[in-house]
Amino acid sequence: MRLLFIICDASADARVMGLLEKLEVPGYTRFTGAIGNGTRGRREGTPIWPGLNSMVMTCVPEEMVAGVLEALNRLSAERQGRLALKVFSVPAEQFE
Repeated sequence: MRLLFIICDASADARVMGLLEKLEVPGYTRFTGAIGNGTRGRREGTPIWPGLNSMVMTCVPEEMVAGVLEALNRLSAERQGRLALKVFSVPAEQFE
């Protein structure tokens, strides 16, 4: 299993969620209204630092990772690389 952290511009939130649903990821947790600072600049939802981020965490089987990454890369390409979108991955274990 892999835990994917998907951080995107809030304006792309619906598209990212649509991709994950289409790929039938087994579940997710979404955080909206996230603020931060990164390679695309500050996002604090203020007049000085406009914009917000969304973060989605999803735990998927290893065999699904490539499909999720491919779909997100296509979304980024549609926006000609101007979309704030990052994916981080770590191994995951599920405990009952």
